[in-house]
Amino acid sequence: MGELTKKAKAKIDKGVSNVKKILSLMMVWGLIFSLVTIGRLRVAFDYDDTLVFSTPAMNKAYASGAIPASPQFWTIVNQSYDVEKPKWMTHVIAWAFRLAGFQPAILASRPPYGGEALKKEWRHLAPRFVFVAGADAKKRALAEQNYVLFFGDSDTDIKEARAAHVFPVRIRRSRSSIFKEDYHPGSLHELVLPFSEY
Repeated sequence: MGELTKKAKAKIDKGVSNVKKILSLMMVWGLIFSLVTIGRLRVAFDYDDTLVFSTPAMNKAYASGAIPASPQFWTIVNQSYDVEKPKWMTHVIAWAFRLAGFQPAILASRPPYGGEALKKEWRHLAPRFVFVAGADAKKRALAEQNYVLFFGDSDTDIKEARAAHVFPVRIRRSRSSIFKEDYHPGSLHELVLPFSEY
């Protein structure tokens, strides 16, 4: 009987210890969530080659025969999100920020032609999806609200985030990306996330 009592007590002690750990984590999460919500802090993610591997959508538009960079071309790209591949590390990070109370935004360096379905596709993760084609467009979008972090893949992403006084984080491009220019990870002394190319 004494041995049984010891085993039962050990199980109860372990259960109480686990409950205390869970409650502590919930309290820390609640504090972070409250501070982020009260401060209306936000994070933003570039879309192409940061949140998704979008080369398949671009290839589909090129193969369609549409004139590159025409409204028809961008309509095909924006409506081909089903062939794009989410980048798992960036997705996990984005959802972690969402669960911590941040309101993630997605900034896509594309014209908005035919983009309503794409915006709707991402509404659960990011309440704000903005098409920001043009020079300094990301900088202006980042300066509009209280952004503290911006995740992007290009050198221009890093420069525009800094110009908007937002801390930039470099996401590596997939080796298969059709985008090769404006990409020198670490050359601007920015934080580069390892394994973020996948």
